[in-house]
Amino acid sequence: MSDEQGIRRRQILGTAAAGVFAVACRSKASSDAAPAPAPSPSAPPSPAPAAAKQGKLPCPADFAEIAPARPYQPGRVVPLALEASEGDAELIQISADKSYQSMNFNGQVPAPTLRVTEGDQVRFSLTNKGFLPHSIDFHAAQTPWSKNYQSIAPGQKLEFEWTAHHPGVFMYHCGTPPVIMHIADGMYGAVVVDPKKPRPSAREFVIVQGEFYGTGHDVNAMLNKPADVVAFNGRALQYQAKPLTAKVGETVRFFVVNAGPNAFSAFHVIGGLFHHVEIDGNPQNAFGMRQTVDIAPGAGALCEIRFREAGRYPFVTHKFNDATKGATGLLEIT
Repeated sequence: MSDEQGIRRRQILGTAAAGVFAVACRSKASSDAAPAPAPSPSAPPSPAPAAAKQGKLPCPADFAEIAPARPYQPGRVVPLALEASEGDAELIQISADKSYQSMNFNGQVPAPTLRVTEGDQVRFSLTNKGFLPHSIDFHAAQTPWSKNYQSIAPGQKLEFEWTAHHPGVFMYHCGTPPVIMHIADGMYGAVVVDPKKPRPSAREFVIVQGEFYGTGHDVNAMLNKPADVVAFNGRALQYQAKPLTAKVGETVRFFVVNAGPNAFSAFHVIGGLFHHVEIDGNPQNAFGMRQTVDIAPGAGALCEIRFREAGRYPFVTHKFNDATKGATGLLEIT
């Protein structure tokens, strides 16, 4: 580990410890302390504060667009390789005026979306390229936590296989303590498991809601304060400037994951009604018309909607303090 990495590691661990244990230290003021000297009249003015450093885009601009479903094929093996990272190079721009020091998988927040079909086997590997321990937790997998979800040290690699037995819309994330920090700092993504029987065709989008606290690594804020920014797919309000698009009469299918770590999402489209909803994206959990879909932290949903008229339709969390903080987008229907 380089000196710079060591310093950064101590900063992160120190911030986490301060948040978890909430230790406050106060210096005792001396009643007879000498007053500070007055500034010299000839002293030059203090320099203006440096402009805040801009971060990179959290994830690719086309993140919401998902690869098409694949027909069921017995015995298929799907590889997924992730790299865990953190540090100065992982500064991301979560809004027009706010950057955030992320931890992430594969250099992006959210992490890459995995789409498989019921019955597929996932051949997974995680390489720790950072300087802190990291791990994985697939909500779609049924595998021992004590075997496959343990933390690995910097430079180590973890490999295992799991089978997608149940269709659904799932979260995956780093599970290393403090878990709240690793999730809130950006180590999460979505898994879509399609049923063996193909769904009808639709215009499909992935929406991952996440919360951001301070400028990153602030466990005290994550435990005790509301989020500063709440975003769909890593950046506040990005789909207002560049709306998602579909056509009149076309089925729009949202795969929605709420990464949290703390707040419920109340997914809603202003001006429309969902005609088909599956809680956790499983066909056995299907409902008819819904105006708003509640999604707990760590849960998912499949939400389908059609539009009768052309125009713009906002999609939001109806928890409007979070919508106002950035969890608002637009659909452009032509």
